[in-house]
Amino acid sequence: MKSINNDYIRKFQKKIQDIILANSLIEPGEGVVAGVSGGADSVCLIHVLHSLRSELGVKLHAVHVNHMLRGEEADADERYTADLCRELGIPLHILRTDVAAAAAGLGISIEEAGREIRYREFNRHAEATGAAKIAVAHNRNDQAETVMLNIIRGTGAAGLCGMEYARGNIIRPLLSADREEIEHYCKAAGLQPRTDSSNLTQEYTRNKVRLGLFPYINENFGANIINSLCRLAENTAADQRFMEKCAGGAYRQALCESREGSVSMDIGKLQSLDPAILMRVLRQAVIHAAGSAKGVGSTHYQALADLVGKGITGTQAELPRGIRASVSYGILKVFTAGDPAEKNLQVEEFSRQAAIPGTTPIPEVGADLTTSLHQPLSIDKYKSLGYNPYVQYFDYDLLKKGIHIRNRRNGDIFKPLGSGGTKKLKEFFIDSKIPREMRSRIPLICYGNETVWVIGYKISDKFKVTENTKKVLKIEFNRRGHDNDERY
Repeated sequence: MKSINNDYIRKFQKKIQDIILANSLIEPGEGVVAGVSGGADSVCLIHVLHSLRSELGVKLHAVHVNHMLRGEEADADERYTADLCRELGIPLHILRTDVAAAAAGLGISIEEAGREIRYREFNRHAEATGAAKIAVAHNRNDQAETVMLNIIRGTGAAGLCGMEYARGNIIRPLLSADREEIEHYCKAAGLQPRTDSSNLTQEYTRNKVRLGLFPYINENFGANIINSLCRLAENTAADQRFMEKCAGGAYRQALCESREGSVSMDIGKLQSLDPAILMRVLRQAVIHAAGSAKGVGSTHYQALADLVGKGITGTQAELPRGIRASVSYGILKVFTAGDPAEKNLQVEEFSRQAAIPGTTPIPEVGADLTTSLHQPLSIDKYKSLGYNPYVQYFDYDLLKKGIHIRNRRNGDIFKPLGSGGTKKLKEFFIDSKIPREMRSRIPLICYGNETVWVIGYKISDKFKVTENTKKVLKIEFNRRGHDNDERY
């Protein structure tokens, strides 16, 4: 390979070396697997890394994946890559795979199937060779296209950040180089990279952005859309780093318990968070519980935020990949289907007569029930208190023969506050969409078979404080280690 412009080559290589060192992309002595398609971007990448191998102290390996989509053209790409790696003295691993068949079998797009196959093979070869890093050739134009595609699909701040120089073991040394620079480098170095004919058509979504949307915006709005989107990504990434730092502190403050496959957090602390921080904390909870947030989108995080906002014991949310969340007495638990603590959600039957006045321990649910007697205030005062799921007021004279705290029994009945009649407790659970497996965990205040209070949900209309109430019974349900909101 005959160099045409040594000054440009050295300048470009220095730029990439500085990026690698500034972002700690490669440590001395590390092995690096580079994906090489034969196109300009990846040819530039492998040539630059090979030229800097002594300065970086890196051992290079190359992987080429023939997608078998373009017949002889794809085979020619493979031969070119093999010749290049042979000339540079870089060991090359080649995989030939029918990506179209794989996409059809998986029910996904050819683009997505190709990407999954490539990265799977990169990781396999990195493991086989002991390489610590996988280098891919995404550049500045790719960054702009990625951000635009995320905007089109609908994204939050994370999507506006685009790609990072490093994520896990994946590194992108060319991310700040634009396509024109890369093509200039290849020409200056006497390289003759291949051109993928599929990149010249608007068959694929990314090509439509590159060949259609971007030129239209530049021509009709006098803009440089690549510069604008990359600047947006950089600015948003800086904001995102700060927000993630704040969210990390909030996550640690709210965390009650973390173990493999499960995270438990204090709902009261979560409810005090700004929505922007809350969403990030919930994402961290998903990552800690499930290993990654793959497949979990904004609608799923909103479902978790709704659980937090309502804070109703027994409510649940189903997320992708078998991830679940449930609320129980001021605790939000995010867990995976394999969490051993969730194999049996039922609790044994329990029933304890409540001391009036006094405190009654309920070890079965890790809580205490405290009762006290008070002279009544005006009825308007009680109405103005609003609903507290763990502190409620009742007409003592209607309950003075004794109440019990227990879980449900067959034959329990309930007249919810404001309802026109009595129903089976089971019907209330169904109407309230409380999952079957959670119903035995919900403590009840009962007077015989009549439900006085479904703790965390609703009181009975039959035992409420009225204008005729002579003595008020205040009942507080306290999960141990948490204080309820005092209103009286």
